[in-house]
Amino acid sequence: MAKSTKPNSTKHVGVAAEIIPAEIVAKARALLTAAEKKFFDSSFGAALAKHTHAQVESATKQARILRNKWRDLYQAQSRSAKRTGRATEAANARTRDKHDILSGVVERFEKRLQELQAMVTAASPVKTAAARKPSRPATKAKVTVKRTVKATAVKSKKASRRVTAGLPAAPVTEPVRFDRAKQRTAVTAAKASRIKRSGQGTQRLGHMAASGRRAQRRRDIHSRG
Repeated sequence: MAKSTKPNSTKHVGVAAEIIPAEIVAKARALLTAAEKKFFDSSFGAALAKHTHAQVESATKQARILRNKWRDLYQAQSRSAKRTGRATEAANARTRDKHDILSGVVERFEKRLQELQAMVTAASPVKTAAARKPSRPATKAKVTVKRTVKATAVKSKKASRRVTAGLPAAPVTEPVRFDRAKQRTAVTAAKASRIKRSGQGTQRLGHMAASGRRAQRRRDIHSRG
């Protein structure tokens, strides 16, 4: 004889502590497949209480798929019975019962998800209060940065002074002054040197001698006449 599934431990709370009617348990044992029975057995009692949030969420998705499968089959069988007029009440009843059992599994999983979510929400105010704790003023950080920059600049100036301290002073340059007389003399000497190098001096002397000879011949001709 099937017995109702009453939790053995007082630690089970909420949906995990619900008592599943004996007739539902008996139908589940008779109608469900091995895989479907695993979902049924894990939807109440100690098994449900031990599930993590991720496990319950995954089991809920799978249970919905199974429930929808038998729901769609029951609807298809009902439409077929109306069209053909055949007596398929026994088959329809079996499909309907499996759908109802799996619907209960989904409901228990969904309730357990809500309980776990409520536990997370109840624990969140502590974290929220810690998150709202005022942080240090941003101005203090800015002042620290300014002081650091100023100290770095002072160190750089001191280091520059140490490097240039041992270097000799740059020589003081005096303005260049020109002597015009010396410049003219230098230009004349340079010109004479160029003329000498190019042979222009000798050419000028030759021109002067030839000019003198021509003048002398003209004088001799006039004197003879």
